[in-house]
Amino acid sequence: MIKAFLAVLLALTFAITASAATVTAGGSTPGEPQGLQVIERPQDAGKRIALTWQPVENAFGYNVYRSETEYGTLSNIGGKAADSMLIYPVFLDDNVEPGRGYYYAVAAVDADLNEGPVCERVYAALDPAASAAGGPKKIVCSLSDQRLYFFEGDQLVNITRCSTGLNNRTPAGHFRILGHYGTNVGLGGAVCDYWMSFTSAHGMHAWPRGSRSYESGLGAPASHGCIRQHPMEAYWPYFWAPDGTPLVITYSSLARRVVSGCHSSVGAPELSREWYFAEGYTAESYDTYLLLNNPGPSGVDAHVYFFKESGGVVEQVCGIAPHSRYTLTVDDVVGMDAASFAMQVKATEPIVAERAMYFSAGNRTDGTVSLGATHTSPDWFFAEGKTDEGFDTYLLMSNPGDDPVNAWVYFFLEGGGVVDYVFWLGPRSRFTMPVDAFPVVGAASFSMQIQADGPIVAERAMYFDKGYIKGGHSTIGASQASQSWFFAEGCTQRFFESYVLLGNPGDEDAVVTIDFYLKHGSLRHEYLVAARSRASIPISSQGGLGDEEMAFSVYASSPVVAERSIYYDLDSHRGGHATLGSPSSSRQWYFAEGHTDGTFDTYILLSNPGFTPAGVEVTFQRDDGATFSQAYLVPAQRRVTVAVDAIPGLERASFSTVVDSDAPIMAERAMYFVMTRGY
Repeated sequence: MIKAFLAVLLALTFAITASAATVTAGGSTPGEPQGLQVIERPQDAGKRIALTWQPVENAFGYNVYRSETEYGTLSNIGGKAADSMLIYPVFLDDNVEPGRGYYYAVAAVDADLNEGPVCERVYAALDPAASAAGGPKKIVCSLSDQRLYFFEGDQLVNITRCSTGLNNRTPAGHFRILGHYGTNVGLGGAVCDYWMSFTSAHGMHAWPRGSRSYESGLGAPASHGCIRQHPMEAYWPYFWAPDGTPLVITYSSLARRVVSGCHSSVGAPELSREWYFAEGYTAESYDTYLLLNNPGPSGVDAHVYFFKESGGVVEQVCGIAPHSRYTLTVDDVVGMDAASFAMQVKATEPIVAERAMYFSAGNRTDGTVSLGATHTSPDWFFAEGKTDEGFDTYLLMSNPGDDPVNAWVYFFLEGGGVVDYVFWLGPRSRFTMPVDAFPVVGAASFSMQIQADGPIVAERAMYFDKGYIKGGHSTIGASQASQSWFFAEGCTQRFFESYVLLGNPGDEDAVVTIDFYLKHGSLRHEYLVAARSRASIPISSQGGLGDEEMAFSVYASSPVVAERSIYYDLDSHRGGHATLGSPSSSRQWYFAEGHTDGTFDTYILLSNPGFTPAGVEVTFQRDDGATFSQAYLVPAQRRVTVAVDAIPGLERASFSTVVDSDAPIMAERAMYFVMTRGY
C-alpha cells in the first residue's frame, strides 16, 4: 500500500530530487529548515506520524522526504505551503505501519519550486501497542472561513486552506465523496490533480495546472464551484478520505464553532464548605461550567448562589455523589442565560470547586479555568495585568454580603508609577472594571492591589491577540502577599512561551530568588523588584532555561505576589493560561476538573521543592464513581508529568483528582483542548 501511494504521489507531483539545490534568476533558494521534530498528538495515536519544523524565511513551501533507513534514498511523500505552516504548523504522514521506523527530512522551495538544502534526518516510528484514536472520518468545508476541517470522530485532525466558488457557486449541504479520479479535466479545460467528486459536476482538487493565482488567491472564492486546494497539499485529503466520506459544506464559520486552547490551575491544598468566584458569563459565545468534587464517602448537597451583574440572585442545588464530581452547566440554569455574574457555593460537607469557561469571541477562542476562593477578604493582589500590544484586562469584583462596599484599586506600573481608582459594590452583586477604558492604565503593564472596606472576592480576566495566538486566561486573586510561591508547570520548548510575573505592593524593594527545577538539575536566578511595581521575566531568555520543561519556586526578601503565564502556539490547541502560584507546598492537593474525552488532554504536574524524594499517590474519581490510583516517585527538586489520557480507564473520561504525598509538594493541572459546536 505504501509503495502504491508513493508511486501515485510521485506521478502527480513535480519531479524534485532531494540532492539538488538550484539558484533562480532572482537569487538564492531558501535556506535549510531547522528544528525538524516529531510531535505526539492524541488524535494521531496508532494512525500517523506528525512532524513540525521552524519556518524558513522567504520559503514558498516545503517538500517532505522519507527513507526506511538512516542513509537510504529519500522519497518525496508530500508537501506543505509556507503560509499553511504558519497557520497550522503540522505535517501528517498517514502512510506508516505500526512498529516500522522511518527517517524524515524537509527542504524549503521558492515560488518556482526550486529547492534549497535538505535538513538533517529525524527518526520516527508508530507505536505498535498504541490504540487507534478517533472515529469515522468527516470533512467540513466552511464557505465563510474558506477552510477545510478534517475530523475523525469528534477529533479535529487537520485544517487546510481552500478556495470555493465565486458568487456562491459551490453548493451548500450534506454530501459524500463519490469517487477518486486522479487527474481530471474541469470546466474550461482546466487540468486538475487529486480530483475527488462530491456531485456529478463538482469536486475537491488541486489548483488547476498552469495557473499560479493560488499564490495570492488561495483562501478566497475563486472557482466555478469546485473546492480548490493548494497543489502542495491536495494529496493529503485525497489519500485520507475514502469513497463515502461525509462532506458538509456550510456558510457557517466553523472557526467560531471550534473553541480551542488551553488552561491550567493550581490545586486546592484543602477542602472547604464555601467557595467564591467573581467571574461568570453566559452571553454571546461564552459557556460557563461549575465543577464540584466530593472526595468524601457520603453524598453532599451544594447550594449555588448566582449574583447577577444586572441585579438579582438565582439559586441552584446540586447533589454530589461520594467519590465523584458534578458538572453544572450554568447556561442551562433557569434565569442564567445571557448573564454576567459571580458565584457563591455553600456545601453540607467539604468539597472542592472550580469554574471553567469556553468562548469564541470574534477572532479569539480559548478556555479559562479558576479554582475558587475559600473565603472573602478586604485585600486582593494580582501580579499580572496588561492593556497594550493586543491585550485587554478586566477586573471582576463580587460582594456576596448584605452591605455595600467601597473598593480601592491600585495599579503598580511596570517601570514605576501608581494609579488608583475607587468603586462602589452593591450588596450581593458583582462589578466589572474594563481596565483598558481607564486613563493611564489603558495601555500599560501592571500589577494590582485591592483594598476594600468590607469582605469581597476578586478575579482578573485577560484576552489577547499575540501573533497567531488569540485567546484568554483568568485567575482568582491572592488574599495576601507572601515571601514564597510555588509552581509545578513551566515550559520553554518550541511552541511555548513562559513568563514569571512578580508584583511588589510593599514600600521596600524586594530581592527575589527563583529556583528552577529542570530534568537534569536545578538553576537559581535572582531579581530585584522595585517597591510598588511589577517585573516580567521571560523564562526562555534566562541563562540555561531555553528549551526546557520545569517547575520552580519563588522566594522573596519581603512579601510579593507571583503568577506564571504560558502561551502555546501549536496547531489547533493555540491558547494561553495564567496561574497564581501557591504560597506553600502541601501533602494533599485537590482538583475538581479533568477531562480526556474527544480532543481534551489533561496533565497533572507534580513538583518536589524539597531535598528528599516524595512518594505520591494520585487518585482519579470519574463522574460515574469509579476510582483509579497511580503511584509516582518525585525526586528532590524535580518535576513529574502525569499524562492522564494514557492511564487505562481514563482515556475518555471526566474526573476529579486527589493527590496524596508523604512529603510537601506542589501540584498543578494543565489541559489542552478542541471543542467543536454543531455538525
